[in-house]
Amino acid sequence: MDQQPARQLTVYRTKACFLLLFALTLSALPVLFTNVQAASDSSFKLPANHQSTYRIEKYGSYVGNLKNKLLYEKGVISYSSVATAKGFAAFFLKANPTEISILNWPETSDLTQPEQQSYLYTQEKKHKKNQQILFDHSVNGKTLINGSYKFKPYKLQTEHLVWSRQLIPLLMSNDLQQNPVITSNSFYITDKGHIRKYTYTLEDTEDIEFENQKVPVLKFKIIKEGGRRMSYVWLSKNHYYLPLKIEQYKDNDLSARMLITHFNLI
Repeated sequence: MDQQPARQLTVYRTKACFLLLFALTLSALPVLFTNVQAASDSSFKLPANHQSTYRIEKYGSYVGNLKNKLLYEKGVISYSSVATAKGFAAFFLKANPTEISILNWPETSDLTQPEQQSYLYTQEKKHKKNQQILFDHSVNGKTLINGSYKFKPYKLQTEHLVWSRQLIPLLMSNDLQQNPVITSNSFYITDKGHIRKYTYTLEDTEDIEFENQKVPVLKFKIIKEGGRRMSYVWLSKNHYYLPLKIEQYKDNDLSARMLITHFNLI
């Protein structure tokens, strides 16, 4: 008996899951019209509180949306991202993969930048890829990380400043607001029981279409140390160096794209 349809359904389901995970991998931030810092003496520039929506494409086909929400209130920063499958992809992915990063940044504190407290990823109840990470920054200048992934707990310790992968757009935005001529930098990111170095490098200057206007942007490449995938982000100086577009490649082949469709301050 021919099993080809069953195999095709498996492939489509796998691609749909991967795409929405990609959307959460580089949850991008939208155009901003005001800039807010958590503390007046701080050196870290935090974008304004907002909500945004991104269109997700796979090989040119619309397959879902990503909704982001950034909220700084009473010394706590919450950044959440929720991916939803649409169209054909919705038949194969019933859950809504969600990421939440919580950071502490009291207005009366001497901290020059926020400290991440926790990170949570959930795809569906008891899914093996669900993960939770807790950060402890108070041990002799070292960061202790307690996490769980694939139902297994783990502990990490590092002298590096570490962040969740979800925060990469915020970190790049801060770097470029601080130093508009910077062309490269690296961050240490913890994910799935590991700590990896992510490096971004300026590739080119371009113009892209946004809201019926040509917008000058800086195109950066982002690479994870030892990884097979790379991403490109198009950042607008007029919009606090936040991504207007994101593309992800695997083995030099374009696998997915995200384009901003909606933004509002909250």
